Amino acid sequence: MPFKTIVVDKKDQIATVTLNLPEKLNALDLVMREELKVAFLEFSKAVDVKAVVITGAGRAFCAGGDITTMQTVTAPAGRDRLKNVQQLVRALTTLEKPVIAAVNGPAIGAGFNIALACDMILASEKAKFSQSFVKIGLIPDMGGFYLLPMRIGVHRAKDLMMTGRTIDAKEAESMGLINRLVASEVLMDEAVTVAKTMAGGASRALSMIKSALNRWPTDLETFLEIEANMQAVCFETRDFKEGMRAFLEKRPPVFTGE
Repeated sequence: MPFKTIVVDKKDQIATVTLNLPEKLNALDLVMREELKVAFLEFSKAVDVKAVVITGAGRAFCAGGDITTMQTVTAPAGRDRLKNVQQLVRALTTLEKPVIAAVNGPAIGAGFNIALACDMILASEKAKFSQSFVKIGLIPDMGGFYLLPMRIGVHRAKDLMMTGRTIDAKEAESMGLINRLVASEVLMDEAVTVAKTMAGGASRALSMIKSALNRWPTDLETFLEIEANMQAVCFETRDFKEGMRAFLEKRPPVFTGE
């Protein structure tokens, strides 16, 4: 379907999603939320998509929620609004394919948490991050309370959430918030390279890795049970058999996702 606020490009089993409201710094308005949910639902069914890259048009990744749409929101409507947008977080985290955020500029508020919902974050030196919610009297939403401490720990999450301060890409890298800091001119090339590596991998194993890690933190016994069940499935896949043959034959494996 045609989109108004995002651009989707598919090539070499990779879907690139560009948030495309540069005049609004790609603020997450009501239309964009719905279009992103539709796009990720399509990716879940698309056999020609094995990895996704999400980035922003212009000088920002995403400036957060569109505040102009919040001025008359009541408490019940606000809850409904959040329950709706939480579906986008679920779409990102439950997609059984790797999702890579290529953060090309400011990722603020909800934009920050969209990046956190991705499996990897690559950022250029122009990236900035802020849990800005407290500055307008709100708490972090879109999964931030879970996703940010998962990456950087509770105490650092408290710092960012309770001050609302903005950090640059170097500080984000130093605290383990991002996976890689990349020069802006090669950010998308690097993101696509990572996506291609994953797209060419054993897709069932990758989806299980993502599913298992999304249950963390939990107790060791639970994870031991998860890994036993998932590994049993992997042993039956063609990709495992191909991986074994390739190892013994000293050649790169050719995975098919079966």
